[in-house]
Amino acid sequence: MPGAGQDSGPDFELRSDPHFEVRAYLLGDWTVARTMLDRATGSRGTFTGVVRFTETNDGGLSFREEGTVRWNPAAEAAFSGPASREYLLRPAATPDTMDMFFPDGLPFHRIGFGTQDNQDSHWCDPDTYRVRYTRVGPAEFRYRWDVTGPAKDLLLESVLHRVATPAAAPAGAAGRGVVPAAVNPRIVVSAVCVFDATGRLLTVRKRGTDKFMHPGGKPEAGETAAQAASRELAEEVGIIVPPEDLEPFGSWLAEAANEAATQIEATVFTAPGSWTAHASAEIAEIRWLDLSAGLPDDLAPLLTDHVLPLLGVPPAPNS
Repeated sequence: MPGAGQDSGPDFELRSDPHFEVRAYLLGDWTVARTMLDRATGSRGTFTGVVRFTETNDGGLSFREEGTVRWNPAAEAAFSGPASREYLLRPAATPDTMDMFFPDGLPFHRIGFGTQDNQDSHWCDPDTYRVRYTRVGPAEFRYRWDVTGPAKDLLLESVLHRVATPAAAPAGAAGRGVVPAAVNPRIVVSAVCVFDATGRLLTVRKRGTDKFMHPGGKPEAGETAAQAASRELAEEVGIIVPPEDLEPFGSWLAEAANEAATQIEATVFTAPGSWTAHASAEIAEIRWLDLSAGLPDDLAPLLTDHVLPLLGVPPAPNS
């Protein structure tokens, strides 16, 4: 399988290194930004989210990607929504490559970053998928899928950046491709987009803070993301929406609004319908955000960097 169907492209500068460990390099969390082009129709799209590589008992890795996809068909209405996928990575003959499999165990392709093994292909009837990997540095790598055949003509390009040091990287891993990155504490939260009858977005400010954000908060023990969102919505602003009625909107890593050098891992939902709200519990103030007007400068990064762009709100002039 390795090397089959290699495509042309710029020469990769890093030579194969049998001491480079792909597993140690990938282990941990990465952000991913992907562009997608359907060359047959001119349709374009993007995907933004998080990729997690976690250890498995067979010496491999579990791959899970989740985030938000946006697609703009050439002749149809644009749409967006949550998306996720999973794969399994298993050790190959040498530590500088790994084999990727679908969750059902069927083979997919080989991952490598050296000059002889950074390209591979996969035939998915009736089309051929060609992939090329590029390691830019200790905290960034890229891969490019070129899909051709009678059914598809696609180009997908992904850029990944490390967001945490691999939690279980073995001693000396820095010499084998893993360089520790700055690690910020991370808080897992759920948040909810709530709109009123005029289409304004609900934002809240908690006591002792100066940033406005979604209603929401941390899950309690045993709660799902949707259960936490439903509970927080009721406690903070008096809006009752059962967890099963909340609509998934997306998942992101973002800078925390009120905790220095801290990230949030946010799962965002939408409450269907239009609502009124009142401040309760720890909420000091509520404010309905007019998405057609200029943005205030006291919004949380999750809103400005991720949610508002997806809602079609242009960034503030100085952001």
